[in-house]
Amino acid sequence: MTRTSEPKGPKGEAAESYDQAVARLEKVVAELEGGGLSLEQSLEKFAEGMGLAREAQRKLEEAERRIEKLVRAADGSEQAVPLDPGGDGGA
Repeated sequence: MTRTSEPKGPKGEAAESYDQAVARLEKVVAELEGGGLSLEQSLEKFAEGMGLAREAQRKLEEAERRIEKLVRAADGSEQAVPLDPGGDGGA
């Protein structure tokens, strides 16, 4: 069975997974840091990197929303528990 409603990226291609977006972003950053690009190429790479960063952020936010929906209280009732993006565990 094929997926007919697969999300599309900004250029119409199938949206990348988070890991794919991050891997591509790392490659773009390395190309920019390499210094061998013209100004125009650098601008294109920068724009691509910004799009990839936004896509990765969107996917992280989507994952946080999904996790909030999945968390259940000890008595089995559903309970939305916001994630702590600071990572201090609420301490």
